[in-house]
Amino acid sequence: MPDLVQLGEDLRKIDRLIMDLVKRRMDVAHLVAQEKQRTGGVMYRPDIEDQRIAQIGEHAQAIGLNPHMARALLYFLIAESCKEQTILLESQAGAAKAPEAERLKDNLSRLTEMVAPGYDARDGQSKFASQAFAAYELDLIRHEVAALPMLGLGLDLGCATGRIALELGASFAQAAGYDLSPHMVEAARANARALGATNVAFAQLDLDAQDLPHADSSASFVVMNLGTASDVSNLPRVLAEIARVLAPGGRFLLTFYNADALLYKMGFLPWVASLEAVVNPYTNCLDVKIGGAPMPVHAQLYSEAQARALMPEALVVENVTSFPQIAAIMPDEVLGDDKVRASIDRLDRELAKGADGSHAGAYLVVRGARVAK
Repeated sequence: MPDLVQLGEDLRKIDRLIMDLVKRRMDVAHLVAQEKQRTGGVMYRPDIEDQRIAQIGEHAQAIGLNPHMARALLYFLIAESCKEQTILLESQAGAAKAPEAERLKDNLSRLTEMVAPGYDARDGQSKFASQAFAAYELDLIRHEVAALPMLGLGLDLGCATGRIALELGASFAQAAGYDLSPHMVEAARANARALGATNVAFAQLDLDAQDLPHADSSASFVVMNLGTASDVSNLPRVLAEIARVLAPGGRFLLTFYNADALLYKMGFLPWVASLEAVVNPYTNCLDVKIGGAPMPVHAQLYSEAQARALMPEALVVENVTSFPQIAAIMPDEVLGDDKVRASIDRLDRELAKGADGSHAGAYLVVRGARVAK
């Protein structure tokens, strides 16, 4: 028999999962408000809300719950959704509409300014699936570096606070990291100074619009990690720049948000998945919320076929894997036990070894080399 301590822990997990479900409902209500705003739809529809409340009472009774409690709970959630929709409309009333690409880039700039000071500290607190992918990706990066015959210049595009660029600096003669955010770049420079990494440089760069400040065929390795290849708006231009700066035989590792992931193929998940970054397939954005209204930033889902088709002729894809598959669809609350986490990680790593065309993990990892023309 479970004791009161165990039962109390079970209740804690259930309570948090209930809040995750409420969060997902509010996310959808936010999307409803945006669509109604776009189409001129009526915000409050009492006939539809009354129908939902009646139906939830019937469902509650069928599964052995008090229907009065269920109807009261849904009534409260609908009222909270209406309030959130009203706040959204009022916050946007009279505001000048910037072009979508400009608005998303501005959101990214404001977001990175807020998170840069504590970005590195979040690693140990992030959700399990995100931690597992970061570890899996780092293993692949180290494998790629160990197999390179030349270790001249390593480039980290979308470097954030420089974790991967500094990793490259331990093996390469020179390494450089570039990021759109000046706040991330400053944090990366501080990390380099703290480590005494004098062979690693960081600079602000808009990958969508600016060339890499390196000569043709000068780099041995280029990496875009944690889905950064999906974050840029002009991916063909970025890929062309990678092909230009890579030396023949130089290698690349690019990660994308995977359009064929089980996470997205399952459709709407009513719980919050164990990932820090989940693309909203309705808007091709990451909806990031820090202390206020969600701030969407650009994030494009790509299938393996789409990623391959975008590669310039000089970049040959040699290996595609995806990760994680199971952890990405699980709520974080059920992944608290270390043994459970280790087992799921082993299963996901086995699934990542699947044959080409069977990739269903949240991220695509595309690896290959620059060939001579």
